[in-house]
Amino acid sequence: MKKHEINFLQTTTIEHLQDKIPCCYGGALTFGEKTLVTMVNWRGQYEAAIYEFIETPEETGLGEIECRLNLVEIADETFKDGGHAMQWALSRA
Repeated sequence: MKKHEINFLQTTTIEHLQDKIPCCYGGALTFGEKTLVTMVNWRGQYEAAIYEFIETPEETGLGEIECRLNLVEIADETFKDGGHAMQWALSRA
């Protein structure tokens, strides 16, 4: 298994992920009950992860970006760009 350069937290929020993702070098995209994340590491390689919601706005009274997410999967490979990283995440979601 690949050693990841990015520390994808086990539990987080979209709001926290958006703070970590460098502008124009990744993204967090909601896709049904999942959140797909791509981010560039310090080597210029893109990594990808999939999270699932463990809270809802109805349960918490919070906005969706503040609801907690649980890490489901991290790609074992790195990607040459964010599009290919997102393609991996979409294919797994």
